[in-house]
Amino acid sequence: MLGFQGCKKDINSIGLNLKDDLLNATFTDTVTLTAYSVIEDTLNTTGLVFNYLGCLNDNIFGTTTSCIYTQFVPSGNNVNFGESPELDSIVLTLRYTGGFYGDTLNPFTISVYELSESILADKIYYQHHTVAHEGNNLTYSTNFTLYPKPNTKVKIDTLLEAHVRIRLNNDLGNRFLQHAKELATEDDFKKFFKGLYISAKPFRNGGCLVNFSLINALSGIQLYYKDNGKTKQFPFVINNTATVRFNNYEHNYNAGDFHFAAQIDSTKSVNERAMLGKEKLYVQAMGGIKTRIEFPNIEAFNEIHDGKIVINKAELVITNIGENLEKYPNPARLGIQAVKKTSGELVTILDALTGNSNYFGGSYDDKRKEYRFRITRYIQNIIQKKNYEPFIYLVTEGAAAYANRLVLKGTGTDTTDVSRLRLEVYYTEY
Repeated sequence: MLGFQGCKKDINSIGLNLKDDLLNATFTDTVTLTAYSVIEDTLNTTGLVFNYLGCLNDNIFGTTTSCIYTQFVPSGNNVNFGESPELDSIVLTLRYTGGFYGDTLNPFTISVYELSESILADKIYYQHHTVAHEGNNLTYSTNFTLYPKPNTKVKIDTLLEAHVRIRLNNDLGNRFLQHAKELATEDDFKKFFKGLYISAKPFRNGGCLVNFSLINALSGIQLYYKDNGKTKQFPFVINNTATVRFNNYEHNYNAGDFHFAAQIDSTKSVNERAMLGKEKLYVQAMGGIKTRIEFPNIEAFNEIHDGKIVINKAELVITNIGENLEKYPNPARLGIQAVKKTSGELVTILDALTGNSNYFGGSYDDKRKEYRFRITRYIQNIIQKKNYEPFIYLVTEGAAAYANRLVLKGTGTDTTDVSRLRLEVYYTEY
């Protein structure tokens, strides 16, 4: 309350070039904010366009491991391998997108397991979900170690786009050749072969998360065999219509920075966590971390002015203070989630519903090292005690499909610190 009354400035006195509707407004950037970072509850990873695989050891955020569960279907119906086919090899292929997070000079080990439980087409799979699998690793080499080369083309018979080739053991290939009748339809095959769990383990410190396109024509299971002396190939593919795939993301935050681990510790009181949030705050994709930002005194703003107040403009300002950005780039965009009073449901913030991203904001300004959100309608709504709780969550936009993370400046203790997390408000009384 004191912040609103005692720290306001006349707009004309601070020399801003404002639109006409702000010329008679009053400005304040000392609205009390309370903030601390929390672990994300649920994130839908079903049917992502791109899928990460790998391990990353981050000195701040700890260890992140990304694994893949996916179904396959035959590339054609009523498959006929011939009367006496002979296996040459069976290979799992994964098409690189060129995207990665971390250091590609750090390899990781890949293991592949056959699923013993079906992936369900009518179920939403979140980042923590798993599906039961058999215990035998199917890779031909016991320890398949991937040295990622996301932009290096591969020569087989011809030069192909960058992809990974993981030879699987011959038993699986022979099973396919011996049970051609089970491959008659897509549904028959998915009952016979429920899919694969593709897991990753760190090989040495550092690590890397590598991005793949599973629905690309170069991704799938390639069966190589001979029939009457002729070499043949049959692909089993992943697509959007007949198969389901999802990512499992696992985070070990105990291996991270002490300040970070203490702030997300749910056994600590909110006051303890908010005190830590004065210095730094955190946001992480892949079902990782979001930051809760509270406006503890803002509902009183309306009462101070006898309900005769209009919020002309309110901007939330977030400053990036992360280091080593070449290795760990910050998100290109952030997002905001509001909370409905009646249901506690997470919803899109009012101002984002305009459909104009330039108005709402959220994109990173590299020169100013900050993100800005215009949340005018939301602030007006909560000071009038209407539909939304007086707190929001700051998240990574596209958190299921990206690996980026952000360290941002906390709420601070010095109101003259222009890099602190703050709300800039222009308002008029009537």
